[in-house]
Amino acid sequence: MRSSVLLLLVSLAGILGGAALIGMWALGLAIIADSVAVGVYALLHDDGVPAQPAVRAVQGTVASVLERARAAS
Repeated sequence: MRSSVLLLLVSLAGILGGAALIGMWALGLAIIADSVAVGVYALLHDDGVPAQPAVRAVQGTVASVLERARAAS
């Protein structure tokens, strides 16, 4: 997990904990503020490029892929 995401989550937990100590109305305001902060964070880090698949296509049949793997080892 990237450190900026971890710091954001810890910060949000601290805000909610502190607001809960103050009162229910403060907790409600903190939840609204946290939702806005997470939304802004997500929008600022969206580059508009669709996510690439994590698995790339392998050319050939299953048999040819297995044969190349046997030859490589």
